[in-house]
Amino acid sequence: MEYKGYIASIEYDDSVDRLHGSVVNSGPYPIATFEAVDVEGIREEFHRSIDEYLSWCEEDGVEPRRPIRAN
Repeated sequence: MEYKGYIASIEYDDSVDRLHGSVVNSGPYPIATFEAVDVEGIREEFHRSIDEYLSWCEEDGVEPRRPIRAN
């Protein structure tokens, strides 16, 4: 899944019947993690997480971690 250049890795946890996602191209640690019960929900949570992260960075005057592009 990709949004604004950020790429998410999504995994399914059958022990809790939920999808878990994290941003995988933002450096050594994920800038966002998120979860939902279905594909539409995980997409919405991914988008919301990135938008909130970028908003927080702008409000606090912090340079956001930019997506790392693969060659």
